Amino acid sequence: MNDNDLIAAMYGAVSEEARWTEVLDAIKLRLGVASAVFQRLVADRDDLIPVISLRDTWSTQEAPRHDAWANSPLNPRFRRETEPRGQDEIESDQRCLALSATDRETLKHGLAACGLGAGFWLGCRTAPGEHATMIFHRHAGDERDMTDADLHFMNLLMPHFRQLSRLLTSLAGYEARLSVAEAFMDSTSLALVACDMDLGVHWMNAAAERLVHALPQVEQVGGRLRFRSNDGMAVVREVIHGQRGDTCRVEGDEPAEVLHLRVLRRDAADKRRWGRNLALIALCSPGTAPRINAAEVADLFGLTMAEATLTTHLVGGMTVKDFAAHRGIAEGTARMQLKSALTKAGVGRQADLVRQVCQSLARL
Repeated sequence: MNDNDLIAAMYGAVSEEARWTEVLDAIKLRLGVASAVFQRLVADRDDLIPVISLRDTWSTQEAPRHDAWANSPLNPRFRRETEPRGQDEIESDQRCLALSATDRETLKHGLAACGLGAGFWLGCRTAPGEHATMIFHRHAGDERDMTDADLHFMNLLMPHFRQLSRLLTSLAGYEARLSVAEAFMDSTSLALVACDMDLGVHWMNAAAERLVHALPQVEQVGGRLRFRSNDGMAVVREVIHGQRGDTCRVEGDEPAEVLHLRVLRRDAADKRRWGRNLALIALCSPGTAPRINAAEVADLFGLTMAEATLTTHLVGGMTVKDFAAHRGIAEGTARMQLKSALTKAGVGRQADLVRQVCQSLARL
């Protein structure tokens, strides 16, 4: 693989992490070194912590041994003071001004124990307190510094490495935000589905999976929402296409099994960028008792567990009399608990208490 093909392969690996092993193997062969590793590091107080480590084949096999010392705070290179002083750097163990003679001796013996020789690298800042580095180690016992040929290749790689580092950092940021969004979506009790105009499901959260599984009139078949009745299917399609407002209802076998559907957005994914329009829809079944945690109600409203347990059952539709019978307590005791819960929540009526709980974080 010539240098131009190698650089092209680096760009091709940006969105396919598995391809980095092949790319780093090629760079390692090009330089005649023992290992080639790409890392993204972040500052944590006085240390640098590798948050991404992409390795060649041999380094992958030796990862436990390398991580025990070479990729740990025991390695002098992982002190924060060794991060790039400028935007870009091409450095080595022998040239780095942040390393003392003692550090170099520590590196020599520590790397030897990992089966590695002297190291040299190129690095660049990607954000405050963050940088990327591509580091190369010679074979064990080889303490040579960078040669002129090595330095020439580093200078050839540098502008591409800088761009790749920014791309990988941006991609990691997008993936982190997506992970947070998905975690939130799976934490909420609101059932959400992203589907195309043909009701093909591209994503649904955990609440939607539970609801679709529980209701008889809807199911997911072959990656699509399918409604049991033709009328139900027709109504939902019209709503998804914006032909009859944003909401509809689909009946089940029992009145309590009714499904309500609302289109939140018809442009949740832009057709020009995604290739098709995706609609974000919310589903609910009003007859389904809400899932509310009594311990959370107690914490949020300052109630005792007895008062919170009564409150959650009232939210679920139970009467005070039924709750007392269910718990085996006197109805008067249950009414005293309700009175205390109303006072602590700052409301005067049972309906207001239920409304506050349903609008609180306990409902999520």
